[in-house]
Amino acid sequence: MHYWRKICKHCRCGPEDHDLTDDDDRQPPRKPTDAHDLSSRLHKLNIDDPAVQSEIVTPENDLVIHRIIAENLRSQQYVAMLPKDKQLFAAQLRRRQLQRQLPLHDLHGKFCDSLTEKEALKFQKFAEKRRNRAAGIGNVGPVPDRGLTRCKRCELTIDPKAFAMITNRLGPGTCFHTGCFTCATCKELLVDNIYFCRVGDIYCGRHYAELVYPRCSACDEIIFSREYTQAEGQSWHVQHFCCWYCDTPLAGLRYIAQQNNPYCIQCFDRLYSKILRDGGIPV
Repeated sequence: MHYWRKICKHCRCGPEDHDLTDDDDRQPPRKPTDAHDLSSRLHKLNIDDPAVQSEIVTPENDLVIHRIIAENLRSQQYVAMLPKDKQLFAAQLRRRQLQRQLPLHDLHGKFCDSLTEKEALKFQKFAEKRRNRAAGIGNVGPVPDRGLTRCKRCELTIDPKAFAMITNRLGPGTCFHTGCFTCATCKELLVDNIYFCRVGDIYCGRHYAELVYPRCSACDEIIFSREYTQAEGQSWHVQHFCCWYCDTPLAGLRYIAQQNNPYCIQCFDRLYSKILRDGGIPV
């Protein structure tokens, strides 16, 4: 695993596409300042790992992390009841959902890479505001008995005899069809019924955070620093605006974008340019 990009250093896939364990080879390509700290924080990217859970100390009112941990126990019991040839797929599916919607580095500053003191303070304020004003758990229940009830997402009437997803953060009795209980940005069903409300709608943890702060396209973490780089319609920590292949810093240098990732000229020529047979010149 690349030590700050949070991707496989060999195939460049995200961690959700691999069944990584603590025994996997995860040595960084360059030795960071605190290798032990990085290995314990940055390579444990999902909260369903019991070792990760033991490292997290949260306020009693942090219902998101407490909910995830509680649901992990239920999920493990459910997976154990499945046929053995289905267990791995089911476990990976939940893991993938958690990593996409509730990345651990969004939930707890302990799993962020090298926050400065000021950035750590901003993270704490952001987490407190999110916890107290935005986070909620959808509850499945009967449709409130108050005449016609419309789904907040599709605006169609919910069958009064059916069950609905009730979200009190958006106002008493606000309901969704269970199939409409999705993030307003990515349209995915919300894992563990965890939602975050903002401007009258609900979002997964990832996209709620991106409405408040930019996200680094390289390391996938929220950017709390005042100075950052914007390029190719994306945001980057200044120190992370590097060649996608060799990690050479690109600030002030020419680069070429390929599939939304920046490459230094040398790597782009080596990987993508066609070579003229006669002159050996990349074109």
